[in-house]
Amino acid sequence: VSTQSTGSSGINAEYGDSSNLTSYKMFKVVLFCTLVSVALGGAKLKALKGEISELQESFNQVLDDTNGSLEELELAISGVVGMIEEFKAAQAQKDLDLSWQALHMGAAAACRGSTPQGGKGPWSNSVIPKENGKKCADLCPLTDRTVCKAEVSLTGFPGKATSYTDEVGYFYNYECDGGWNSDINHNEVEADEGAILLNDKTAYYRFCCCAKP
Repeated sequence: VSTQSTGSSGINAEYGDSSNLTSYKMFKVVLFCTLVSVALGGAKLKALKGEISELQESFNQVLDDTNGSLEELELAISGVVGMIEEFKAAQAQKDLDLSWQALHMGAAAACRGSTPQGGKGPWSNSVIPKENGKKCADLCPLTDRTVCKAEVSLTGFPGKATSYTDEVGYFYNYECDGGWNSDINHNEVEADEGAILLNDKTAYYRFCCCAKP
């Protein structure tokens, strides 16, 4: 096999023939495509700037290291791809956490609007998930904010509104001794963690609005 200038004196000596050199280049292409697909997967990864910088550094190390064996290169690429999968899993968890937080903030706003006195007083008021078959009048006393002010049930729809007549969510108000719906999808504690992202069924999550005496 004839040698040619590659910018690194060891690459042809190590990979020996054109087939191995081609394999090496293919690994670079596969890794590059993987990185591009992740980048195009959503702007959400901008929140992981520190991790992306680390990934870029590892990527550059793999491409610059042409003196190691093909097995070492494969191992290095496998490590970088593993990092990508970890980032994607972390972002998926953040999506879930933020979705539940958005629901909780909506529940807090619903409780504020359902409280006759507007939640006044020296103490903060709380929102807790309602257990199926139980009354908020019985659940609030189990916390340090023992007085039930109201029960609310709400749901919101994903995506941005495009019209001023679009319905973006639904809600109900209940008394503290009501609301006996037994649908498990209305119980946040019992629902699957990923249920908040499901779009095929409207789930009215129920909450108790509790305050100190």
